[in-house]
Amino acid sequence: MRSLLLFTLLFSLASCSTIKKLNIEGVKEKRTAFRVIWNKNQDPLHETGNLPIALNSPLIHDGILYIGHNQGYMKAYQLDNGKEIWSKYDDGAYHSKPVIYKDWVIYGNAKGRVFARHSLTGKAEYIVDLDAAIETQGVIYKDRLVFHTRNHKIFCLDVNTGKILWSYKRSVPYLTTIQRASKPLIYKDKIYVGFADGQIAAFSLEEGVILWERRLSTGNKFVDVDSSPVLFKNSILSGSINGDLVILDPDSGQVQRRLSYKVSRAPIVYNAQLLVPTIFGDIAVLDKDLVEKELISVSKVPVSSIVPWKGGLVVSSVGGKILMLDEVNFKVKDQFELGHAYSGIHGELELADKYLAAFSSRNRLYVFE
Repeated sequence: MRSLLLFTLLFSLASCSTIKKLNIEGVKEKRTAFRVIWNKNQDPLHETGNLPIALNSPLIHDGILYIGHNQGYMKAYQLDNGKEIWSKYDDGAYHSKPVIYKDWVIYGNAKGRVFARHSLTGKAEYIVDLDAAIETQGVIYKDRLVFHTRNHKIFCLDVNTGKILWSYKRSVPYLTTIQRASKPLIYKDKIYVGFADGQIAAFSLEEGVILWERRLSTGNKFVDVDSSPVLFKNSILSGSINGDLVILDPDSGQVQRRLSYKVSRAPIVYNAQLLVPTIFGDIAVLDKDLVEKELISVSKVPVSSIVPWKGGLVVSSVGGKILMLDEVNFKVKDQFELGHAYSGIHGELELADKYLAAFSSRNRLYVFE
């Protein structure tokens, strides 16, 4: 009797094992472009109901991912497995993206300090206080480092020493601004940058002298020129969330053309086309002559970033999804849900070879392969 019971039990276990194996082998895994290989919850300590919103972006360089933890730490992770390499306390949140210079990673924080650290060890090379929250990624050109700060000020530093070479303070009379900043563009020894008063200005790189300035938006509020100027066919493109996308001559600032798009971020050049993200969740596809070929609706909220990846276009917004678009017909092929009612991407997507990194407004870091 005991033998019969033992046989029955063994038979049952074997059958269950076989069924389980058949089920695993018989079910096809859903293929997705967004395969998460690791992620981190970097939500800082906060009171219930007072959600901290992340505005910063990751940077990938030589197999390392750098990201500010808004509890006040800059962190470096191994890109392929998420192992922490170093973590340094900076005593402030982060609103922008680091930049690489030689063996250093350089960035600013919300308390106005610029840090240059060794990229492999995190050792501080220099620390400079600019006395206002640093809102943009630093721009490096000919041993110069340029930042745009929250108080509408432009700083030009010696990138090797951190010495401030010159600064410019913009007087902005508007009380209703977006409170973001335009990342400067440097082209042929000139700095182009948009301001919260609806204007774009060009400066000489060496002395910081204003060469010209032009008004892009004529509204009464929210006239900020927050999208970074871009170069397209030897012209400067810049726009306001409450005005047109404007094409300007880089030497004189003369307006060459106005296009009726309210831009959320800087346009990108892709396959000889210009992709213009808007505050309405659309992407306008313009040909080389800046004629609209197509207007694609991808979201109901502003588009924040567009990057080419895996033979398609990855699009993020301040909403809760990251989309993969077909590069030919721009149809949605795949999507990734960020999983929180208040999730979105307010910074930039970061791309390096087969890896894609995203940092959500809820302080969740995702690395896809």
